Amino acid sequence: MNKPRVKISVAVITYNQEDTIAQTLDSILAQLGDFDLEVVVGEDCSSDNTWNICKGYVSQYPNKVRLLPNSHNLGIMSNFTRVIQQCNGDFVGICAGDDYWCDNRKLQKQLDYFASHSEVGVVTTSGYKLLVRENRLVANAIAPFHPIQDGNVKSFYFSPSYSGGVYAMPVSLLIRRNVLDKVDFDEFVKRKFPVEDYPMQAIMSQYTKWGHITDLTVVYRVYRESATFVSVNHPKYLQYHIGLMAIRRYLNELFPNDTCISEEQMQEYVFYKEFLLYVHQKDYRKAKALVLKYTKLISKGVKLHQAKKQSANRFRFFAFSLYKEWTYRKDFHNRLSLF
Repeated sequence: MNKPRVKISVAVITYNQEDTIAQTLDSILAQLGDFDLEVVVGEDCSSDNTWNICKGYVSQYPNKVRLLPNSHNLGIMSNFTRVIQQCNGDFVGICAGDDYWCDNRKLQKQLDYFASHSEVGVVTTSGYKLLVRENRLVANAIAPFHPIQDGNVKSFYFSPSYSGGVYAMPVSLLIRRNVLDKVDFDEFVKRKFPVEDYPMQAIMSQYTKWGHITDLTVVYRVYRESATFVSVNHPKYLQYHIGLMAIRRYLNELFPNDTCISEEQMQEYVFYKEFLLYVHQKDYRKAKALVLKYTKLISKGVKLHQAKKQSANRFRFFAFSLYKEWTYRKDFHNRLSLF
């Protein structure tokens, strides 16, 4: 009796990406190997021609491409959640509607790795950044930059030295379905997390080892405006950082034995991000009031101590504000030099 073929689902979310979605879908549908493929597309009520382009792929590949219905804009988290929940393959890959795969055996290479490493539940690959402004590919420019050799990615996310970010870019992942099922995406939506990749990867790292293939199989697009993402000028700057701590708090709830960032440390993190916002706005009154408020809430902390010094008087505060503006501009121009 013939063994059933492995089925791979690929989750694609897209919004206003009429210029890139065709390349994304073509690169997925070009995959070769011993498996059945389904592509589940969540188009989030774009205002451009993205929906019609996706419908064209359903007509051309009715047995491979599923386009989920849309009636209103859901936002990234809800859209991603519904797409993931509609993926019913034995393995699940992810590709945003402005990224693409550049190796038509990406999925087969990952399946081969799984076949020889039964303890592994997630396999990543290396890849390129596409600097859109220059139309230039940069090799080995996406995470993981330093793959963990023993596959214990838990050590990346659950350590006092964790400084943010994700271990791997989602575009490179292939995940066993039973590992992905450990993640409650509905809870991400309920708690209004600002990102899905960080908590998803952190949770999966608790349940399985990860593998890595050094082949360059994927391309992650980086736009000029990416340099300003969640910068102090971004309207969602503070909301984003509050959301990151909400994720950390959730991880502490799920895995209390691996708590590595305390509630007080999380409060101090949010405090200092808000303090820097007032520094940027040159609002001495609000900055001073914030320091006084948190002095009563936080018993000690390096950032709190620094903020006290930086807001000791108006002269010191405005001098610090000028220094921070200089560092922001320097960092911004350094980032733009990459684009």
